[in-house]
Amino acid sequence: MVEASIPRYYSLEEKEYVAPYYSVRNDYKKYQAVNTPIVIDNGSNQCRAGWSSEKGPSMIFDNVVSKYKDRRLNENVLAVGMDALADPAAKSNARSPFDANVVCDFEKMETILDYIFVVLGVNASTVAHPIVLTEAPCVPQYSRTHMTELLFEGYKVPSVAYGIDSLFSYHANGGSMDDGGIIISSGNSTTHVIPTLGGKGVLSKTKRLAYGGTQSSDYMLKLMQLKYPTFPTKMSNTQAQELVNHHAFVARDYEANLKAIENRDTFGEIDRIIQFPFTAPLIEEKTAEDLARQAMKREENSKRLREAAVKSRLEKLIAREEQMEAFTNLKSIKGSIKKAEWLAQVKEAGFKDEADLDDTIKQLDIAIQRARNKELGIEETEEKEPPLTTLVHIPDDQLDEIDKKEKRKQKLLKASYDARQRAKKAKEEAKKRDIELARIEEQKRLDDPVSWIGEIKQKRQHVIDRLRQRKRLASELADRRSRASQLRMKSIANLASDAPASKRRRKGNDEDTFGQDDDDWAIYREISRDDESDEEEEDMSELNQYETLLLQYDPDFLPEHSYESMTSPTNTLMHILARGIYPPYDPTDIEQSYQLHVNVERARVPEVLFQPSIIGLDQAGLVETVHDIVRTFDTTQREKLMGNIFLTGGFSQLPGLSERLHTSLQGIYPVHTKINVKRAKDPVLDAWKGAAMFAQDQTKEQYFVTKREYEEYGSDYIKEHGLGNIIQK
Repeated sequence: MVEASIPRYYSLEEKEYVAPYYSVRNDYKKYQAVNTPIVIDNGSNQCRAGWSSEKGPSMIFDNVVSKYKDRRLNENVLAVGMDALADPAAKSNARSPFDANVVCDFEKMETILDYIFVVLGVNASTVAHPIVLTEAPCVPQYSRTHMTELLFEGYKVPSVAYGIDSLFSYHANGGSMDDGGIIISSGNSTTHVIPTLGGKGVLSKTKRLAYGGTQSSDYMLKLMQLKYPTFPTKMSNTQAQELVNHHAFVARDYEANLKAIENRDTFGEIDRIIQFPFTAPLIEEKTAEDLARQAMKREENSKRLREAAVKSRLEKLIAREEQMEAFTNLKSIKGSIKKAEWLAQVKEAGFKDEADLDDTIKQLDIAIQRARNKELGIEETEEKEPPLTTLVHIPDDQLDEIDKKEKRKQKLLKASYDARQRAKKAKEEAKKRDIELARIEEQKRLDDPVSWIGEIKQKRQHVIDRLRQRKRLASELADRRSRASQLRMKSIANLASDAPASKRRRKGNDEDTFGQDDDDWAIYREISRDDESDEEEEDMSELNQYETLLLQYDPDFLPEHSYESMTSPTNTLMHILARGIYPPYDPTDIEQSYQLHVNVERARVPEVLFQPSIIGLDQAGLVETVHDIVRTFDTTQREKLMGNIFLTGGFSQLPGLSERLHTSLQGIYPVHTKINVKRAKDPVLDAWKGAAMFAQDQTKEQYFVTKREYEEYGSDYIKEHGLGNIIQK
C-alpha cells in the first residue's frame, strides 16, 4: 500500500455551541450624531448586522429564535442566535423566521431586529437611522410589505432601502452592472442565476435551482444513514453540514471520479475516515503473579482430565479382559460337555452361534492389544494379513452346511482383500504417474518459465469460467422468468403429462398449466437442485493447485489476486465504500465500529448542482440553466455574459466549483468563446460589505424610501435600482 493511497483520519464530535458574547456597545453617540445607516444582511442561515461606516459587520449570528422555559429560573426565556443553540432546551425550540429564503414569521423577525438594535447600542425609543436590508431575488411583495410596515411602524426608521444580496456582493468585488455578466449565488437554501445588463439585474430571466447548503446537508445525512443503518450513534444535521463544508468537493469530471473510487490503487486518495467519539472498554491488566496462578490452575485442570482419561481407559481395559476371560472359558468347555448344552450356554450369553462367539473374542483381543500398546506408547502399523482360503477351492458336495457357510464367508473376505489390494496398487500407480507429471511440469517450468506461467494462468482462467458459469446457471434457474427456468419448466410439464407431447398437439391441446400454481414451482425447485458439489470441489481443488503454483513462481500474482480473495464479500465495492481498504476492517474493533468512510459522497452531494435528478429534483442543472439564460440574448450580449461569471454565496465555497463550471461551459460553447469564472473574495461577508458601500454612497440616497413616502404611497412602494428587485406588476 503506497503512502498516497492511505486514507486520512478526521474526528467528528458534536460540538457545543459557545455563544459569542455581544455586549451592548457604548459608542452609540458617534453614530447617532451623523445618523449612520445600519446594514442588515438578513440571510436564511446567518444574519450579519452593523454600522455601514465599519469595515465589517458587528454581529454575525444564526438567524433563529427560541422561546422556552428555563427550569432552573422557572421563567420563560427568549433567546436569539447562538444563545438559542447553546442550551439543549433552547435548541429544541429554535425556529427560523424564514421559509426557504423568504421571511414569513414577522414575530420572530421583530425579536431578531430588537436583538440587533439593542446590541448596537441604540438606546432611544426609535431607531433614527436609515436601514439597508438585503433580500432574495424576486422576493414576494407580501413579505417586503410586512417588513416595511415593521420598520416604519415599529421602529420609526427614517428611511429603508432593499437590495439583492448577491448583487451587493458583486458590487463589493468591484463589479460594474454596466459591463454585464452572470451572477451565480449559491446560498443556504437556493441557487440563483442572475444575468446583468444595462446597469441592473435582468430579473425577468433569472432562474432558481432549489438546492443549497441545507439540502446538501440533508442529502449527506440521508446517504450516511443508508450507508450505515446500524451505526452505534446518531449523526446530527450539524455534523452532516460539517462533512459537506470540510470534505465535499465538486469533481472536475464526475464519471472519472467514480472510476477513481472503484480503482483500489486510487481509492485511498479519495476516502476520508471520520472518527466519532467512543468509550473504549476497560481491559483489566493482570500481573505476572495472576498469570502464573491461572497457568498453574489450567495445568492442574489438565492433569485431572488426563488422570481421569487414564483411569477410564484402564477401567475399560479391565472390563474387556474380564469379558475375554469369560468368553475364552466358554469356548474352552466346548469339548467337555454336550454340544447342545454348550450351544444353549452360548445363546444364553447373548451370541447367535459359535461363529458369533469367535468374532467377538477376536474383536476383544484386537481391542485389548491396542489398548495395551497405547499404554506402552507403541505405534501400530496396521498390516492386515490375507484371509484364510482353505475352503474356497473345495467343491460344495464335499462340505457340510457349516463349512458351506464358512466357505461363502471366506469368498467374501477374499474378494474384499483382493479389491483392497487392487485399489492399493492403483493408488501406487497413480502416485507414480503424479510424480512423473510433476517432474515433466517442473522440467517445463525450468525450460521456459514465461510460457509455463502463461499456461498455468490459462488453465486457472478456464476453471474460474466453469465456476462462474455454474453460478450463473444456478442463478438463472432460481428465477422464474429466466429462459433457462422456462425451458426446464416446459420439459417438466412434458414429463408430468400422461400423454406424449405429440399426441397432445394432435388433439389441439398445446397449452400446459403446469407452473400456474406455486406448488408446482415448489416441486420444480426441489427437482432442480443438481448435485454438482463433487464437480465444484474438484474445480476448487484444481484452482487452488494452480494458484499455489502462481503464488510460488509468479512475482506478479499476489494473494489478493486469488479467486477466494476476489470473490470474498470484503472485496465487493459496497463493502469497500462502507469499510474502506486500509486498515483492514475488524468487526471486533470498537474504534472502527465508530468510523464513517466518506468517499463517493464527497463528490456526489455537490454534483446535484449539475445533475439535480440525482435526488429526484425535476430541474435543469447549473450548466444547462446558464446556457438556457444566455441563449435568450443576442450574440454581443452573450459575449458580455460569458466573459464575466461571478460566484458568490456560502455554498459556492466548495472546492472545484469554478473549475467545473468553466470546463462544462467550455465544452458546450465554441472554442473561441471567452469564458471567465471568478469567485467573490469573501462569499459570505461580501453581501454585507456591498450593502455598506451602497449605504455610504451619497448618490444612492435617492433609492431610499422615506417615512413620508411610505405614508403617502403605502407599504408596497419601493424604489428600483440596479442592485435591487423590481416592482412586481
